[in-house]
Parts: sequence; C-alpha cells; structure tokens
Amino acid sequence: MPEPVVRIPPAELEQLKQEAGHEGTPPQYSHSNFFVREVMWRRLDHLLALSRADRRDRVLDFGGGNGVLAPTLSRRFRSVTCVDLQPQMLRRVVEGQRLENVTIREEELSAAKLEGESFDTIVAADVLEHIPDFLPIVHEFRRVLKPGGELLVSAPSENLLYAVARVLFGYQKPADHYHDARTIERQVGTILRPASREYYPVPLASLSLFSLIRFVRN
Repeated sequence: MPEPVVRIPPAELEQLKQEAGHEGTPPQYSHSNFFVREVMWRRLDHLLALSRADRRDRVLDFGGGNGVLAPTLSRRFRSVTCVDLQPQMLRRVVEGQRLENVTIREEELSAAKLEGESFDTIVAADVLEHIPDFLPIVHEFRRVLKPGGELLVSAPSENLLYAVARVLFGYQKPADHYHDARTIERQVGTILRPASREYYPVPLASLSLFSLIRFVRN
C-alpha cells in the first residue's frame, strides 16, 4: 500500500470547518472517538490504494471541497483540479499548506468545460450518493478521462451494520443520501468498466460500511 493519506488533525479540521462554515464535511474525520476517525481516514488509504494509473500526471478531485484529500493528491500527482460548489475549506487547506499545484473550480462540473481526455485519475469520495441523478456527471467523467484512465469511488453500504453504526455514534441518515453503494456501482458500470472493488472495513458485503470501487474508461 502507498504511503498513508496525509491527515488533517481533528482540532485543525474543526477550526477549518468553523472558519469556512462548511457543514457538509463528514464529522467522522474529526470525531472524538479514535476508532471512528481511524475507519474514515484509513478508508481513504484503501481507496487510493486501488489506483493502477499508468501516470501520475493529472487528477480530478470531484466534490473534494472539504480539502481532506488535497494534501495527499498534491504530493502524488503533478496537477490537481478540484471541482466543488463549496470549496471554502479547501481554499484554506491549499493556502495553509501552500499546495501550489492545486486548482479550485467553484462551479458545476458541466460548467467547468474541462479538457477532454486529460485526466489520469478521478476521485469521487462520498459524493455520488448525494446526487439524485449522477449519470450525466459520470458521462462527463468518461469524457475527461484519458483512455485507460480510472475513477475511484467510495460509497456507503447503507446496510444493517451501517444503520447500527449510526445509532451507536449518534448520527442520523442524511436526507440527501439518495443511493447506496450497490446502486452506484451498477449505474456507473453502465458507462465505465468496473475493474476492482473492496468492501471496507470488513471484506464482506453484509458486514461492510463502504464499497471502494475502481472503474476504468476503455
């Protein structure tokens, strides 16, 4: 597995959230419970470990406005583009850590008019489940990916264990969780080829909290 994801300390992450007013950031990244934080951050380690990109030239972080992946992607790729409608936290991370190879696009993906066949990798971590109709976005992913390029997706299982975990740690299901991981994998798979999948943190669908999936553009 590659070097671990660069973590933003819980206190710093909470301060960034307060300064930016970014309520969309999953609170688990800075949760007071060490186990919860570990599950969330290590999930990103496992997601990025699925990458088999031939080149580490350009990466698109779709919906990464909370900035949690920016330091890592900045180190691993020559150029990072993040498209998000709420990039306030990301801006503070980029400025604070001087991530000079990160470009922020505060707009819809369709409006960004990114160059076709220009990205080696796209990361969509915890975002597609929030979009009622995400297939137009996946078509755009396909357009901007290089032939053989990859899409890395993390999505919630929404199974019984996931529901129990919410109760144990005092969370409610967000109103905008429209899709579970199985639905996302099936629909994205009609546009991009599923290449690999990992159930996380337990390698069984019924006991997993997330599906981590790598898709490839043929």
